[in-house]
Amino acid sequence: MKRIELLLTVGTFLLASNALAQGGPPPGYVDNSQRQMTEMQAQMRYGRFLDALDTTAERKAEIGSVITTVFLERNQASRKRASGAVSSVSLEELSSPAYLRDKVTELLSDQELQTFDEYEASFQESVLRSNFTRQLARVSGGLNEANQEIVLEILMRHMGAGQEQVSRSNRDAVDESQRQMQALMDARMELSQLLSDSQMQEAEKFLGQIITGLMTTQSMNEAEL
Repeated sequence: MKRIELLLTVGTFLLASNALAQGGPPPGYVDNSQRQMTEMQAQMRYGRFLDALDTTAERKAEIGSVITTVFLERNQASRKRASGAVSSVSLEELSSPAYLRDKVTELLSDQELQTFDEYEASFQESVLRSNFTRQLARVSGGLNEANQEIVLEILMRHMGAGQEQVSRSNRDAVDESQRQMQALMDARMELSQLLSDSQMQEAEKFLGQIITGLMTTQSMNEAEL
């Protein structure tokens, strides 16, 4: 077994060296430093989830390796897009929470998958709230502190709180954009009943930016259908 592992290692090294000498890496070749950086990214994002699993270190490493591989695919697809190359799998699909979930589902028990879903929902909601908070402070500075909190809470209730994210197809993405637009309209109606006219005008600056972003995203996805 040791001999086989050694031969595989030597063979991989020679193949990589030969390809590099000819001006490029072999198909699927990943620079070790690139892999290490990606492992750090995956650890920062999912380290707490892996630490919380009640299983062996070997199995945690196996799950972590799958997560790292998805991160590598995302990074490679991003570089391809930046260089104008076409990826066999779209960056949007690779970046979708559903893509990673499908990959780890094969390794997780039902209870572990539930833990993963709870971890993802908590993280996504935290990111969404953080983004909303920054945007609100930037564009709606006339809102008083109490009303800023009201706007955030109502938006998170309608648009966050574990709402299912865009999954695989462009049609799914269009449907999700439409759902989010309706959720935003519902939040807007509720806010109009709680805020004074002047405070609602401030809130509208923020809501208008979200509407513009959703419309732009929906138009892009519809164009790719």
